Amino acid sequence: MNRISIVGFALVASLICSNASAQDAALSTDDISGDGNKMAIGGYVALGMAHEVGDYDDAKFRFAGGGGAYFDFHLTPLLALEAGLGIVGKGAREEGTIEEMGYVADYEARLKFTYLTIPLGVMLSIKGLQIGAAWELAFALAGKSKSESGDTEIEHKWDGDDWDNFRRFNMGPRLRVGYAIPVGPISIVPGMYWSLHVLNEYKDLDDDDFDGNDDDSIRAMNIMFLVAVEFGL
Repeated sequence: MNRISIVGFALVASLICSNASAQDAALSTDDISGDGNKMAIGGYVALGMAHEVGDYDDAKFRFAGGGGAYFDFHLTPLLALEAGLGIVGKGAREEGTIEEMGYVADYEARLKFTYLTIPLGVMLSIKGLQIGAAWELAFALAGKSKSESGDTEIEHKWDGDDWDNFRRFNMGPRLRVGYAIPVGPISIVPGMYWSLHVLNEYKDLDDDDFDGNDDDSIRAMNIMFLVAVEFGL
């Protein structure tokens, strides 16, 4: 074999190795940590809107916040199991006009709940894009109602009998989308998620004792924008 053949062979081998290395590097960035790690943990803060959908016709969106942590275990570079633990505000806002005995006044009422949430699901990661689907378990830790009309303000923290007709444990789907931006050893992940309870918030809506209609439904929904920080393990 002459010198030219040896040099040509070396160049071809070098190109093949370089291409394989590039493919491996691209594949490793498909996972959540961006560096080929099998597992990752993350923490996030969220701000968005809470609402109660269904037959609560006067309900309006209200601001809500939250935060939490999650753990990902990659079955493949594209697919991971995901579990989390978080705190989030739920509820709704109502406003209108009271007309009674010739008295007319505007009012605003807010219903606020603080929930502990446990989402369990899967996450698909494609070149930094994350798409997650989970079943979320939710438990109401605290509740508060507040109403304002003119100079009058009434605030009440829920306890004891206040919870008798309320379903404190609920569950439902949670969908999330985000994009991982590698920054040194971590990834910054801006994104958003949507969640919805599948069970009625109030127990008496499950029968016809409420208003003669057994099809009434009031369920909590959230649309939250979040920023997460992830670490590969």
